[in-house]
Amino acid sequence: MPKIAQNTGRAFDRPELTDKTISSGQEAIGRASFFEALPISETELKGGILLLSVDSNTCLSSESKHEYLQTSERSEKKPKRTINRKRIIYDDTFTHNGKTYQVNATKSGLYAEILKSIIEQFQIALLKWKRVFVLRFDLHTHAFSEDNKRITAFRKRLFEKLKRQYGFKDIGFCWVREHERAKAQHYHFVLFLDGRLIKHSSKIIPMIKAAWEDGTGTYTVPYIKHPFHFADSEDVIKKAVYRVSYLAKPRGKGYRPSQTKDFQCSRMKS
Repeated sequence: MPKIAQNTGRAFDRPELTDKTISSGQEAIGRASFFEALPISETELKGGILLLSVDSNTCLSSESKHEYLQTSERSEKKPKRTINRKRIIYDDTFTHNGKTYQVNATKSGLYAEILKSIIEQFQIALLKWKRVFVLRFDLHTHAFSEDNKRITAFRKRLFEKLKRQYGFKDIGFCWVREHERAKAQHYHFVLFLDGRLIKHSSKIIPMIKAAWEDGTGTYTVPYIKHPFHFADSEDVIKKAVYRVSYLAKPRGKGYRPSQTKDFQCSRMKS
């Protein structure tokens, strides 16, 4: 009967498989063959594929390669949606601080919490400056990340440039993170700036690109037609609110780790 290796209480640091048997008296002793293990992560093992060991000189069969590739592709898919406890409204109007606005609820509705934060910061900006420059833009990334460190760093770089160029004391903003059909998330962003100090977006757009893009094509700022409003009348204010209310839509939100935010707004006070 073959000898059985004793459990020493320690894990193997590489697979040991027996492939030959040598007779020694009346006992058969297994001779261990040493192979390097494939770099299969715990996540991939949970997917249902277990590869023990493969000789470095041995190629995987076409069937095994296909299974391995399928597992890798599954690991690249967007994460499962996190349970979101925000309240969804489906009305095409929203009232805050006694003012009612038309909003872009479409079919999916809007998250009331996000919509309230956006409108509140816009209202405070109007009280501060009377004329508010509202700039709407998008930020795309082709590399998925579980956190929002990239957009946090972007915001700091951009705000430093804006304050240096225009002398702003306060900057209102709101961004949302969404993940739909693409492999990576993208962001929608709105800025509320002192419209008395700005004449056009022609200087700000290059600042946004310089703060976000990295020259490799991984981080891009897509073109948006008519991206800004000078909100200094009720008519323009209503148009601006309707446009930026799009950021509060539920579609695409929640595909992130539970500790990662899917929106953030400034905390300007009147």
